[in-house]
Amino acid sequence: MSDFSWQTVVDFLNQNNIPEAVLALVGVIAIAIVFAYRANDEGFLYRLLVLIGVVAGAFMVYTAVAIDTGWFMGTLIIVTIASFALIIRPFRDVNFALIFSLLVMALVYIALGGITGDLSVLATGWPRIIIAFAVGAILYMFTGFIQDIVGLFAKLLNAWPLLFVIGVWCIAEAVMLIMGYGSIIDYIQTQLA
Repeated sequence: MSDFSWQTVVDFLNQNNIPEAVLALVGVIAIAIVFAYRANDEGFLYRLLVLIGVVAGAFMVYTAVAIDTGWFMGTLIIVTIASFALIIRPFRDVNFALIFSLLVMALVYIALGGITGDLSVLATGWPRIIIAFAVGAILYMFTGFIQDIVGLFAKLLNAWPLLFVIGVWCIAEAVMLIMGYGSIIDYIQTQLA
């Protein structure tokens, strides 16, 4: 039997530039999404590319985290930006704060139903409804604020001109890594120093 380990897989992937190829693929998908969006943002091709983008973005995150690529900070930044842009694209208009708050509100309402003893007044009627609603409202304010911040970045990064630039940058970054120059940002910094 041969000696098989995760490190052998990582070495194989790194020697064959698979992480860099995935980065280039993410760039190609981002550019393809831009062209499909500009052609028909309600069409099947656009929706399919967005789905492929979610999968590719998630795989890129997994690749960057699970495989010791030796990438520098500049590459990790573009990987993070591109992956976030692709993963969040179909979810930009979903109100996760409301969904999460309603779920917590229902759980609080259910949990209050089991209170006994001196606080049993909270287990029935209006007090139970008011407490559950108050918890849900407070949570909604907090999560809504966070969602709005994430949504702002999602909308900015998914504006088609910026998404196109991100795609081109991913491809250029992958080419620089394969050629052995490292990250574009790191390369520029060393040239300026």
